[in-house]
Amino acid sequence: MSFENFSFTDNITVLDETHSTNDVARELARQGAEEFSCVLSKRQTGGRGRMGRKFFSYDGGVYLSVVLRPDISPKDSLFITVAAAVAMAEAVEEASGKRALIKWVNDIYVDGKKVCGILTEGSIVSEGLQFAILGVGVNLSLPKENFPTEISDIAGSVFDYAVDETQKNRFISLFLEKFKAFYQNLDKKEYLAAYRERNMLDGQEITYEREGKTYIGRVVGIDQNAALIVEHGGIKTALSTGEVQIKKFKRE
Repeated sequence: MSFENFSFTDNITVLDETHSTNDVARELARQGAEEFSCVLSKRQTGGRGRMGRKFFSYDGGVYLSVVLRPDISPKDSLFITVAAAVAMAEAVEEASGKRALIKWVNDIYVDGKKVCGILTEGSIVSEGLQFAILGVGVNLSLPKENFPTEISDIAGSVFDYAVDETQKNRFISLFLEKFKAFYQNLDKKEYLAAYRERNMLDGQEITYEREGKTYIGRVVGIDQNAALIVEHGGIKTALSTGEVQIKKFKRE
């Protein structure tokens, strides 16, 4: 891969295949890699998402990790994911012309199908957050042999056709430049309004767990801390972590 007019960083590690770009980026960070160093791979054999789930990786996707060294508390690292989600949604819309929605907290959907997952992992020391690794996996075009059966109903792609390396590189550059603009002003949360506006869970009935119990509630918004606000029995609850499931998706 080569990048024309790419100003995000001069430090890019490009691989044909790796277990996980987040793992490679984490090791580089431990060795002192500077902020915005990137790791790109054509394939991953052990890509993962939140909750340790396996992330399907194939030729035609984008598997990218970025070393970050933010001066924030570990709990505020959620805003890295939020900023990245907005940057990715905007990049998808600009590149494809398709509407992109965000499923709290880290997935991008197009036409009701997931096209991107985002995973932010941090290294925490006694002083706070030592560094963070932002990982994104994007289904840029459809795999040649389709998606595995277990995800074929929910997985989609940004483009309906195969993209070449030039198009892929332009997309990566577009996302990274948008993300960098948000990241450099992370505390201002200027991306939060766009995150709310693209919230695909807004008004949806969901199931969620709290203190070991499962509840059903309706999503009524996202607060200033990027927590999901759910109403159940007239009581509003802010969910800052965990997994939610849509009971039956209702389109706008």
